[in-house]
Amino acid sequence: MHMQPFLDNGDRVELVIEDDKNEPRLSVNALKKLTTKDKVSAILLLSSSTPALAVNELADSYQVPVLVLVATHPDIAKDKTFVSQLIFDNTFQGSVAALFVRDELLIDTVAVFNNPESAYSTSLAYEFIRKFGAIGGEITANINVPEMGDADDLKNIMEMLQRKKTQLLYLPIAVTDFIRISKALNETDWDPERVGRDGLDAGVMRGYPDETVLLEGIYDIDLYADDIQGTPFGEQAKKAYRQLFEKTPNSFTAIGAEGYAILQHALNRCSHPDDGQCINTMVHNTDSFEGLLGRISIFADGKVERTLIINRVRKGQTRFVVKVY
Repeated sequence: MHMQPFLDNGDRVELVIEDDKNEPRLSVNALKKLTTKDKVSAILLLSSSTPALAVNELADSYQVPVLVLVATHPDIAKDKTFVSQLIFDNTFQGSVAALFVRDELLIDTVAVFNNPESAYSTSLAYEFIRKFGAIGGEITANINVPEMGDADDLKNIMEMLQRKKTQLLYLPIAVTDFIRISKALNETDWDPERVGRDGLDAGVMRGYPDETVLLEGIYDIDLYADDIQGTPFGEQAKKAYRQLFEKTPNSFTAIGAEGYAILQHALNRCSHPDDGQCINTMVHNTDSFEGLLGRISIFADGKVERTLIINRVRKGQTRFVVKVY
């Protein structure tokens, strides 16, 4: 908004912000308020998969375009007209992670930590396990996160995994669970490789800055990397951010900027900025839009085509390893 506060017709863009606390019930209430009372033209949703799944039916009922920024469950846009995803889904992410671990890291044995109470965690763990097994890998354990127990129990789990000759931990889990597991690892004489899920490093850095040392060495699935040159738009956005804020930007910051820019691009191609049908059509006709690091396309089914990046965290920075299209 700092860079582009107006539409091409001169209208000023206004943000109406609702905090759903990442809870599905509050997400539903927020969407109803935004559409019926505030009469918004479109919605940027920065909540996780479970709230996103709760509102996708309502988006079609109210015919309001919803651009989902960070939620990756593969069913979020499925059979929905007014819902789009700006991030790759778990089917793609889990498959890429499995191929990277098996073919690039040459690892044979993996333990997966999974939270069955989370639609996000369940779908991502399922896809990794399915793909890793299909290409000859062995899953030594599938750990149910809510049943991990206290610190002593976690230490015992780590020792059990070590005895099973586990080479890597796959961690499609919440930030708080990642912190518990990493601290338990520090209590053992064992240092397996770790692969995290999208947004993990941003979640730790944003919510638990004193725990960022626990990210050291982890392979990180993400949209961006600290050491990759951005597009002209990306470099402009980085400069503008530094002028406005003292905090370090992360992947949430970046995809928020991209989501705003894509919605503004859609609005500029509609005669009436309150025409939800037109805005939605234009979002679904996003073709090779210049994102922060590369081109982004969104198709009629609401799915996105964009680059997935695997980084490794070193000294608090995400260092580029490989890019997947």
